[in-house]
Amino acid sequence: MHLINLCLSLYFKHRLLTVTYQVIAFSACLVHLGSEGVRLGLGFYGNLAENMSALFGFLITSIIIQIPLTVFLAVNGAFMNLPLEYVFYILILVFTCFQTVFAIQALMKTAEREVAKYINKIQQETVAAETESVSEKSPKSGRKIIRTPSYNR
Repeated sequence: MHLINLCLSLYFKHRLLTVTYQVIAFSACLVHLGSEGVRLGLGFYGNLAENMSALFGFLITSIIIQIPLTVFLAVNGAFMNLPLEYVFYILILVFTCFQTVFAIQALMKTAEREVAKYINKIQQETVAAETESVSEKSPKSGRKIIRTPSYNR
């Protein structure tokens, strides 16, 4: 629906704009649609795979490209926006903001999970190192004797 809205509005307004604004409007719509596809793909993959880099890519394309470009297309008076465009741009901004908030929440949960895995791995390596340092071979049988470390409490 968004693609149809942008293409139709660009088609109807294109001959009414000056050459400078024709180029700006065409390139802005092209970047807007291209970044929307990349942004949604990164968000979808990042949420399903719990991939932090894809979620960060989603947030970067949302905050740096999508939101400012949508505001520019909606607010700039030189583009002679149609009434339907204002409705679409407001809806796109609202949905993008909600998606960004949900992506930040998913990113925080994924980060917590990754940090917990990392801390667990470090603790397991520490316990294994302590067990190796305490174990020693028995002089008579040649077998390992494992002594548990005694801690002063």
